[in-house]
Amino acid sequence: MSNDVEEKAAADRQPKRIVARRPQRKPGQLRFRKLLDALDELLATSNVQDIGLYQIAAKAKVPNASVYHFFPSTEAALLALAEVHHNALLELSKLPLEVRPARWQDLFRLKVTSAAQYHNNHPAALRLFLGANISLEVKTADISQLHRLVDGRSQLLSYYFHMPSVPDWERRLATYFSMIDGVFSLSYSEHGYIRDDYIAEAHLAGVAYLRCYLPEILMPREQSE
Repeated sequence: MSNDVEEKAAADRQPKRIVARRPQRKPGQLRFRKLLDALDELLATSNVQDIGLYQIAAKAKVPNASVYHFFPSTEAALLALAEVHHNALLELSKLPLEVRPARWQDLFRLKVTSAAQYHNNHPAALRLFLGANISLEVKTADISQLHRLVDGRSQLLSYYFHMPSVPDWERRLATYFSMIDGVFSLSYSEHGYIRDDYIAEAHLAGVAYLRCYLPEILMPREQSE
């Protein structure tokens, strides 16, 4: 019996993940989006630790109760906004290129550039994903996002090229994305945005790493394949 009590007490001490309450009806969805837009605007000029639910309510011009209805904590609101930007970045990463790439290196160059441009166009994404005060929940969501990015990039490569069998390929791609994030974070911490020269450095570092596992030339697939 004592073991059961101890296990329950230990479980109660574990941090519980706080998530937003997702509205099902249209009016609630509109209010939910309005609150996220307000948080997005606040993050453009304020640090994560300086924003609370009261500030979100004031920015959205809604009663405080409306914020608490959807978000039990500021952390829940930040996590919901991170999901919005994660989904947008994932779609951008998976989006086919306007012109079929002749080389796999070109595909990675175009995609790393578009990701940097998205971050620079969305200051909230810069703070959420590259800032010094990244929350534990957002970090956890970043790990899930990393797996989705790896899957999407692997599929995109196979769409354009005949891919060889690479041992632990998913882990190699995950390392690649982590390297890119590291260079982006350095640029943000030093300059407040991702500079072009850091984008170039991120691409050079990432491609140099991938060259350890991919041949310099991959056979492109025919468009009809």
